[in-house]
Amino acid sequence: MKILYDHQAFTGNRYGGVARYFHDLMESLVKMQVDIELSIGFSNNEYLKSSSIRKPLQFKNIFGFKPTNILASRTNRLNSIYQLQKGDFDIFHPTFFHHYFLKPLGNKPFVLTYHDCIKERFKLNHLDNSSHAQKQELLNRASKVIAVSENTKKDLLEFYQIKPEKIAVVHHSTNFINHKQPHNFQVKTPEKYLLYVGARNDYKNFLGFIKDIAPTLHKYNDVYLLCAGGGNFNEEEQHLIARLNLQNQVIFQDFHSDNTLFGLYQKAIAFVYPSLYEGFGIPILEAFAAGCPVVLSNKSCFPEVADDAALYFNPDNAEDISDKIEQIINNSDLRKSLINKGFTRQNFFSIEKKAKETLAVYQSIL
Repeated sequence: MKILYDHQAFTGNRYGGVARYFHDLMESLVKMQVDIELSIGFSNNEYLKSSSIRKPLQFKNIFGFKPTNILASRTNRLNSIYQLQKGDFDIFHPTFFHHYFLKPLGNKPFVLTYHDCIKERFKLNHLDNSSHAQKQELLNRASKVIAVSENTKKDLLEFYQIKPEKIAVVHHSTNFINHKQPHNFQVKTPEKYLLYVGARNDYKNFLGFIKDIAPTLHKYNDVYLLCAGGGNFNEEEQHLIARLNLQNQVIFQDFHSDNTLFGLYQKAIAFVYPSLYEGFGIPILEAFAAGCPVVLSNKSCFPEVADDAALYFNPDNAEDISDKIEQIINNSDLRKSLINKGFTRQNFFSIEKKAKETLAVYQSIL
């Protein structure tokens, strides 16, 4: 069996959950002696720098960031079309929703992974360039659809015309489970901090969360909220943080390696995840692996993923949020209990399990 993956998730993204998902999946399948081909020629993606599948050529933004990425993407697409027309594979697995491949693919089967229906639920058209009709066409044509959670499967059945038996649920995983204590961790952090990771836009509920925990941060003025990744605070965020008089307690920290992020989890009082909606929530697994207590919203897929290994709050209830944050700050026994439960819960989401279940989906087609 030979599986062909395409360039879409890797061309313009140095990091990102979708690129990491496919990179880790391919690496795991190779270890299982599955023949893997990644169709890509140019990429600055960090995960591919150490890939055993393919190390694409890196490129500089000689025409500016966006024009250069467009050029690289179109060049990679031509290469993917060439690989599709050659037909030297058994199953194709596109890494995103552009439907360029439908014609050159011919009658070959393909599998589509659906990570979330956030765009559909919140009508956030800027999240990707694919229309509802384009996605429906892909869902119609796909031999199988992988949903990364039962919650995402439920959403697919709500927003699209698709038979339940066509959808296979295969949960995410994280390679953080194999990490050790990071060597020479030199990032300067506050002694006590809550950790927020990743993007802060829209449904992530960051602004609402800041408003709700402001009284708690004022009460515990030696506790910080450290925001890792997601870019520097924008003007709206800066204005709110200043208005709440939290300039010295809500801080941004960039990171450029998994070791650094792993260390940030390890040193935190807890990882907080106030999002209103996610397809899965990989940072939950990252926190589990690093021995970091998890405090999160009780919405969407979160109870499915974290089960009893997290402290939950209602993101629409400011009193509940502040109560749970104070509990995690003050109760060391609670933190230890959540850490132990997280170590146990993470075993349900191993990389090997994800690879075996995905391979079973491929085999069911052939």
